[in-house]
Amino acid sequence: MENPFIFGEPAKGEKFIDRKRELERLRNYIINARNVIIYSPRRFGKTSLILKVLEELKGDIIPIFIDCYSVTSEKDLASRLTKKVLQHYKGKEIWYAVKKLFQNITPKITIETTPSVQIEISYEGVENWEEALDLPQKLALDKGKRVVVVFDEFQELAKFDNLLKLLRSRFQHHDKVSYIFIGSKRHLMEWIFKSKESPFYNFGAHITLKEIPKKEFEIYIQDAFKRGNIKIKEHVVDLILSLTRCHPYYTQRLCFELWYVGTLKKVVDEKDVEKTLSELISDLEDSYLLIWESLTPNQRKALLAVAKGEEDLFSGEFLRKYDFKSPASVQSALRKLVEKELVTKIGEAYKVSDVFMEYWLKKRFLEE
Repeated sequence: MENPFIFGEPAKGEKFIDRKRELERLRNYIINARNVIIYSPRRFGKTSLILKVLEELKGDIIPIFIDCYSVTSEKDLASRLTKKVLQHYKGKEIWYAVKKLFQNITPKITIETTPSVQIEISYEGVENWEEALDLPQKLALDKGKRVVVVFDEFQELAKFDNLLKLLRSRFQHHDKVSYIFIGSKRHLMEWIFKSKESPFYNFGAHITLKEIPKKEFEIYIQDAFKRGNIKIKEHVVDLILSLTRCHPYYTQRLCFELWYVGTLKKVVDEKDVEKTLSELISDLEDSYLLIWESLTPNQRKALLAVAKGEEDLFSGEFLRKYDFKSPASVQSALRKLVEKELVTKIGEAYKVSDVFMEYWLKKRFLEE
């Protein structure tokens, strides 16, 4: 039997767990022509959620997915968007689409038809490339269907001067398009969509992904091991979810390894969980050391304090205990850790983003 646990790629089909409320909200927003902002720390399953909804609405919408991490310039974004639009035309339709959609701009378009259709597009040297941003609306009007454009890691586009302002000026007129903005850097996403100084202020409905409910995860884990004829008691599942904090990625990662332990023993117990977690952390140590070595002394102290569970990070007692000169120096270190995605701020509290890294920090630096 195939390992029922998955990590490092979107969860699809029966491997998609819960998110019923988020699925319903997102589906309703799209059906009712709303824009949506989704943010959470990395590896919380944002992409899996989006793909699930797009699959459910297949036939009623035209999906376009843009990975903003790989965008290198404003014109590169225009090229990628153009290519995604043209991919919804087949065969001779492509030539029709080029003539109909491109009225005032002429990008360099290379189309190879063998062995399959390959489209290469470039706006280098092309004036008025901004009109390419209207292509989703033109596609929707031409096909008579709502277009859903997903920008994954949208906050990365904020590094290009005036691009957000340009995007807003175009998108606000697209009544046949729903835009979904996904981001993992919460502080940047909140600035883009909640700050009155940002062009995208209040541009859509907000959805924040949290941990998967414990009960839903328990059912999934128990059923998965049962299908493999592997015994796992309820208190062992509780231990797993306690260690991973019900985080989708880390729970799936740990259970993925435990599955192979179980296929040999036909049972998984507490010792297996503890041993497997220890082995995982050991395997990841080299990458954690590289991160640790890149940090300043203040950032290291702040990271250890968060891993240890310190709460009042700006008190005089804390400053003396960790040898910080002032609350401002603590704040600066924490801000950098958040920017590096090593620490997540939830309300006024901080926690280590990587569950396994937290255990590594405790074992390496905090154990007596």
